[in-house]
Amino acid sequence: MPDLTAFKFRLYPNKVQQGQFDRTFGCCRFLWNQMLNERQQAYKQYKATGCRSRYKTEKEYKELFPFLKAVDSKALQNVNWNLQTAYSRFFQNYQNRKAGKTRRYFGLPRFKARKSRQSYTTNCINNNAKVDFTSKKLKLPKVSSWVKYRDPRALSEPIRSITVSKTKSGKYYASILITRENQVAPLTEIHEENIVAFDMSMPSFLVTKEYKSSNPLFFHNALGKIRRSHRVVSRAAKNSNNRAKACRKLANVYEHYVNQKKDWTHKLTKSLADQYDAIILEDLNVEGMKRFNKGYAKAMTKDFSWGEFTVFLGYKMARRGKYLVKVGRFFPSSQLCSVCGRQYHDLSLSMRKWNCPHCHAHHDRDLNASQNLRIEGFRLLAEAGITLAGATGGTPESYACGDRARLLSLGATVGEARISHL
Repeated sequence: MPDLTAFKFRLYPNKVQQGQFDRTFGCCRFLWNQMLNERQQAYKQYKATGCRSRYKTEKEYKELFPFLKAVDSKALQNVNWNLQTAYSRFFQNYQNRKAGKTRRYFGLPRFKARKSRQSYTTNCINNNAKVDFTSKKLKLPKVSSWVKYRDPRALSEPIRSITVSKTKSGKYYASILITRENQVAPLTEIHEENIVAFDMSMPSFLVTKEYKSSNPLFFHNALGKIRRSHRVVSRAAKNSNNRAKACRKLANVYEHYVNQKKDWTHKLTKSLADQYDAIILEDLNVEGMKRFNKGYAKAMTKDFSWGEFTVFLGYKMARRGKYLVKVGRFFPSSQLCSVCGRQYHDLSLSMRKWNCPHCHAHHDRDLNASQNLRIEGFRLLAEAGITLAGATGGTPESYACGDRARLLSLGATVGEARISHL
């Protein structure tokens, strides 16, 4: 199965190459804003008169604005394609939300500013983009000479596209997109020892009976530097060189903590994907939890990113033929007793330890939730046709006390559960 993979390299362009990159960024941003404005005006005219209009292509814009000819034509074509894709996703998302298929919201395309992320994408056609892995140089269309980069990795697959980007701190990167054939077949039999279920906890991040990680607190540790950098920026005069320098320093502080978090997430997900054949998680409503508690918002998006963690873990497991099981968000994993299976409805969020009123078993909230997620994950894997080897007392058919009090027909609970694999 073909698998799209991107590799991001740090570029070290000279002054002339930096000027060409910045010129391409500006032309792509200008073309995007012009095309978006044209579509907005056409929509207003259509509402007033009911007449449809034809949109101009990037070639017609190049005739109107000759300075666009100085940059890569493929970069301008990608601007047009990206804008069309953005509108298509918006209308498709509107139809899906109207039909009740999704709750996710995609907004309309917006105008781009110079302060936002700067990037452009070019396609590799007729060998116009090359990478010399021996001398560590990259050749791009409309760029005067080879651009130096620093990265030890080498790619043997043909290049599909290259995206050049510039961070707010002034660093340049190239993201090289290739296609790799994934010959790994999904597993059809998994041993019970190679299955793990994690409950997400704010102080410990991942909790299970055998494993407990710690919250890295990247944002919390960097908060002092961030506040001091913001104060320096606010005290500098607007449009001054000192303010520009202070903004670059502030961007470096943010960039450092974000890179720390992403590096930690990649290493943790790779370790888990190598160690286990199936990982069971709860499909949390992150947006709802952020609105419910501001402390959750900082922890789940800044100290660690739960959404980024699940995305990284999902594609790493899929490339190895393994499974990431997501149990529905309405599944009462914390309220169910993992011994007798009864549900304790009066369990509040502040109760980290509790006793079951039916069998009087003492539970740690997070450990109990992970055990319930494991039982439910076993059932979902069995429903998907995965053979569970060595499954004993932890299956959903039995409990330690012999009382099958937890009914499997939980309606909305099972309705949102899904298994992610490619």
